[in-house]
Parts: sequence; structure tokens; C-alpha cells
Amino acid sequence: MNIEGKAWSLKIYVGESDKINNRLLFEEIVFEARNKGLAGATVTKGIMSYGASHSIHTMKIFALSGDLPIVIEIIDRKEVLDTFLETITSLLEKSKKGGLVTMQAIDVIKYQRGVKYQKEGSF
Repeated sequence: MNIEGKAWSLKIYVGESDKINNRLLFEEIVFEARNKGLAGATVTKGIMSYGASHSIHTMKIFALSGDLPIVIEIIDRKEVLDTFLETITSLLEKSKKGGLVTMQAIDVIKYQRGVKYQKEGSF
């Protein structure tokens, strides 16, 4: 798969303890993206946040919630991400948890498989 040049970034913001079908929501999203052949996904954990509920999420002892923010970023072509948005919408609705989904155009400079993932004789 080659996505160098114009591509899109899809970001999904959820809580680290959000679950669906007894699995963490962010894990479910990443596995769904992989199963559907999307170019790649990265999950990062924030240290503090608030969203639509305006509840502060942090690890500080005095905080009301320790549910830290998780950001799942998926990079691919726009048409692929547009289709995957149906899956994201469904997962967020089924989980009954809040979240935020954004998408923006990006320029991919380099997208290359590492040597350990290449088959012998391929580039």
C-alpha cells in the first residue's frame, strides 16, 4: 500500500476505561482498522483532559476521575476513512460512551515497511 502524498488523519478521542463487548474501546477500534486493511493506527494516552461533560480527567489524587484520555490516530486515503467512519460511529454508539472524532488532510512524507516486516526479495 502506498499512501505517500495527500492523505487524511482520522482521530478518535475516548476514555482509557471505555469498553465494548468486554474489550477496551480503543483496542476494538485498532483491531477493526487492521481487519479492514487501513494503512496504520497509533494509540496515545493523554495526561489530562475534559470534553463535552466538562469533567476533568487526570491521575491526580484529588481528581474526580482517573479515566485518562486516549487518542487513536488512523492515517489513510480519504475514501477509505470515510467508509471506516461508519464502523467508528457504530462502535461509539454501542459503547454508550462519549467521544470526539475529527478528520483532516495531511501530507505523508514517507510510509515504508520496516526490514523485519518485509518478505525476502521485496522492497
